[in-house]
Amino acid sequence: MNLNDLRARAYSSLQNQSISKDAEAQHFQKTVTNEKESVYRRVAKFLLIIGEEEAAKVLPHLSEKQIEKIIPEIASIRSVDKDEAEVILSEFKCLLNESRKNGGIDTAREMLEKAYGKEKAQRMISKAVPLEGKIPFDYFKDADKEKIYALISDESIGVKTIVLSHLEPKKAASVINLMKDEEKKEVVVRFAKMEPIEPDVIRRIDEAMHEKSLNYTSEKAENIDGKNALAQILKKMDAGAESDILNYLSAEDPELGQDLRSRLFTIDDVIKSDDRFIQQTLREYEDKDICYLIAGKDEAFRNKILDNVSQNRKVEILEQEDILKPFRKRDCEAITSHFFSVLRRAYEEGHLIIKDRDDDVYV
Repeated sequence: MNLNDLRARAYSSLQNQSISKDAEAQHFQKTVTNEKESVYRRVAKFLLIIGEEEAAKVLPHLSEKQIEKIIPEIASIRSVDKDEAEVILSEFKCLLNESRKNGGIDTAREMLEKAYGKEKAQRMISKAVPLEGKIPFDYFKDADKEKIYALISDESIGVKTIVLSHLEPKKAASVINLMKDEEKKEVVVRFAKMEPIEPDVIRRIDEAMHEKSLNYTSEKAENIDGKNALAQILKKMDAGAESDILNYLSAEDPELGQDLRSRLFTIDDVIKSDDRFIQQTLREYEDKDICYLIAGKDEAFRNKILDNVSQNRKVEILEQEDILKPFRKRDCEAITSHFFSVLRRAYEEGHLIIKDRDDDVYV
């Protein structure tokens, strides 16, 4: 089982389209909660355990009502001890296993085990489907370089090289850059001499590293700051979803909403940002990109962007916007997320001034 599967089951358990919403809620409640804890708090803990990157991918698949229940729970959690984290991960693994009983590799394994025994069944499965249809080390796809290096740092050079060889080249290079000089040399030499690896060897290393990754995740769960984790999750969601959640929280819990806004970069921050920096940033964008940036946004945001380009360019952008309509939502979100990340990074590094947010007074 890889983390993508686990993530998928997290929201499919809440969003299963084959049963009604009421039946779905009862099923999930029964499966992953105990008498003392609501389903939403249990899911909130699961999202914190799997990390901000994965949680940000789960939330958009939940209903608005579910998100409204889960978000405050995330913000209120202070820690999840290691034992509880392991129990929660096991509960979601059970959900995954149950969902697979209708077919697939697990059904095949179950049938073979009944017919030939566990050991022979595993040999037959390994020979027929060495990697069981999974992409090796796929759970590292969204992991940051520090986590990957922490997980492989105490492994042999051979294992390090196998793991790195299955990563995106850019990410593998960033992990290697964290190594000490001697370690780098050993890995590079092993890469140069690398020969084809038996699928079964890759499978065993993949399973061991995945288990290690889950243990690493549960250990980190003991030191959780719910509000900070929620802010990190929201940062990784598209600007529209981030804004909707913040607006809901501000209405329900103004103090929590304000706390999160202080940790994030919002549409209001763009509107209050220094015009000179906005102008400089927009020079790096093509007219078409700006069309996607302003598409579907409220008037205040559109005006902020269009007021910071030349009059001639503004006319061209608006004309091009009419030609390009309708816009695909995912394209608009991609451009918007990039724009927000540029401004957010500039603000965090002290290069961008935001009215009413900076403590310093400027004259």
